[in-house]
Amino acid sequence: MKKLIFVLLLTSAFFTTSASIAASETVKSKISQKHMSKINLNNASVDQLVTLPGIGKKKAAAIVSYREKNGKFKSVDDLLKVKGVGKKMLAKFKSQLVVK
Repeated sequence: MKKLIFVLLLTSAFFTTSASIAASETVKSKISQKHMSKINLNNASVDQLVTLPGIGKKKAAAIVSYREKNGKFKSVDDLLKVKGVGKKMLAKFKSQLVVK
C-alpha cells in the first residue's frame, strides 16, 4: 500500500512538472514570436499599426499620413512628431517597431 501511494505521488509530481514546463515553453514561444515580428514604420499599413497597444484606426491613419507628407521615419522616436503620440504611448510599443 505504501508503494502504491509513493508511485501515485511520484506520478502526480511528474505530470505537474511536465505541464508546467510545457506551459512555460508555450509562453516563451509566443514572446519570441512577438519580438521577431517587428513592424517596420516606413512601410506599415493602417491594419498593421492598429495591432499596437493604444493605436486605433485614426491614430494609425495619422501615422501613415505623416509618413506620406514628411517622408520616411529616421527613427522610432520620430513618431513623437505625429500629433497625439506622446512619450508614454510610444513607450508601450516602441520595442515592437523598427525603422528600415
